[in-house]
Amino acid sequence: MILSDSEEILVILGGAIIIMAMLTNVLKDYRSMSREAKDKIAQHERDEAYLRKLKKVVDEKNKALQKKLQEQKKP
Repeated sequence: MILSDSEEILVILGGAIIIMAMLTNVLKDYRSMSREAKDKIAQHERDEAYLRKLKKVVDEKNKALQKKLQEQKKP
């Protein structure tokens, strides 16, 4: 036998620790990527809401301007 029983246990324990560390890193990366994706979606929704509000304001201003132009043309 190349390794004694205690050495085999240490090798198995070391391998298990390495595997657990890799799994922990993968989990951290997954969480950070999902958090970034959620933040990006939330930012996109805020941008869309802002654009809808801005479009509404521009449309209202345009209607008011068109009314003034119509009133100026009448007399």
